[in-house]
Amino acid sequence: MKKRILLTYMESGMGHITSIKSISDALKKYNDGNLELIDSYIMQEDKNPILLKFNNFIINQTKQTNKLKGYGAFIFTVLEILGKQKFMVVVHHTLFKRTLNEALKAIDKHKPDVIVSTHYFMTLCAIEYKKKYNKNCIVVTYNPDNNVHAWWDNRDGLFIVNNPQAYEEAIKRRDFKPKDVKQVFFTARDEIINSHQDKMKYREKYNIPKDKFCVIIADGAYASANAKSVCKELLKTSLPLTIIMLAGKNKEVYNYFKEQENTVKENITLITFEFTPYAHELYCASDLFITKAGPNAILDSVLMNTPILVDYYAHPIEKATTKLFVDKFKCGMAIYNTKKIRKKIEEFIQNPTMLEPFINNCKKIDKNQNGAEDVAKFIIEEIKKLNEKTT
Repeated sequence: MKKRILLTYMESGMGHITSIKSISDALKKYNDGNLELIDSYIMQEDKNPILLKFNNFIINQTKQTNKLKGYGAFIFTVLEILGKQKFMVVVHHTLFKRTLNEALKAIDKHKPDVIVSTHYFMTLCAIEYKKKYNKNCIVVTYNPDNNVHAWWDNRDGLFIVNNPQAYEEAIKRRDFKPKDVKQVFFTARDEIINSHQDKMKYREKYNIPKDKFCVIIADGAYASANAKSVCKELLKTSLPLTIIMLAGKNKEVYNYFKEQENTVKENITLITFEFTPYAHELYCASDLFITKAGPNAILDSVLMNTPILVDYYAHPIEKATTKLFVDKFKCGMAIYNTKKIRKKIEEFIQNPTMLEPFINNCKKIDKNQNGAEDVAKFIIEEIKKLNEKTT
C-alpha cells in the first residue's frame, strides 16, 4: 500500500514555500512507485475563512517585522521569556484553538502517513495530528532558516537543519533530542538545479542591457523593508547603471517605480517586476543582489553565483543569515546606510573586478550538493522504519 506524504506549503514570505518545493522535487526522483506525494497549501486550499484569516495574520506579522525596525527582535525576545515552544503550544490550544482544530481537519482530509513541514505552525499541527488522529504518522521538519529559533516544536519528529551552527543550537539551546536532529546541505529546487548560470542569456531573455552594471533590489515577497529607499537613492547616480526593482506582491512599490521607468535619467535603465517564481534568473542576470537578509532569497542568489549586499535584517533569523553568508562564507557584504550603498555601487561600476572574490566564494557553494535529496532519503528511511515496526 502506498504511503501518503503530505508536503505542507505555508506562506510567510516565500522561503518556506521554495524550500518545501525543493523537497517535493527531490522526493519525485526517489519515488519508486510506493509513495503518493501530496503538495498542499493546507491553510488556503479549501478557502476555510478561519484558516485564511490566520494565514493572513502570519503574513501581516512577516510584513511588520520588515517594516518596523526592532519589532521582530522584540517578538523573539518576548517569546524566549514566556517559555519558547511550550508557550507556543499553550497559545495555539487557547487563543488559536479554532484555527488549530480546523487545520487538523484539513490535514486529516489527506490521511497522511508522513507530514513534511518547513514552517513552525505546520510542524505544530503535524505533531498535534499525530497525537489526535494517527499515532504512527511520521513528522519531518526541514528548517529553512540558518539558526534554530524558539518557535520550533521539539516534542516529536525528525528535525533537519542546513549548517553546523544550527545543528548545535537545536541540541544545546532548543532541547531537541540528538537522535532527532539531522544536518544536510542547503536545499535547491529543480528550477535552480537545472539553470545553466548564463548571465547574458538571462539578460537577453528579460531585455536587460548587456553592457551596463546591473543590480537587482528586493525585500522578499512583500517589499516592506528598505528596497524602496535603496532604489530611490541609486536613481541619483550619474554613472551608467541598470536597476531591477523586484517589488514582489507589493503593488504600491511596483506601481511607484513602474511609472518612473521612462522618466529616469539617461544613464539609468530601470526595470520593474512584480512577484515571479523565476526571480533566480533575474539574480543570475545581475551583477549584485541588494536585499534584506531573507535566508532563501540570499541562498537562491548565491546558488546562481551572484554576490549579495545586505541592507537590513529584521530579527535573529536574518541576523544569523547575515553572519553565515556575509561573515563566514564571504559571498557579499552588509551595508545599512542607503548613501553608503550608492557609493559602494558606484565603486563597483567603475571597477567591477572588486566583486570577483565574492563571486568566487558564491561558486564554492555548489547547488549540485542539494540537501533536498538528503531530506528525501531521510523521509524514505523513516518510512522503512515504520514499515518494519508495523509488520
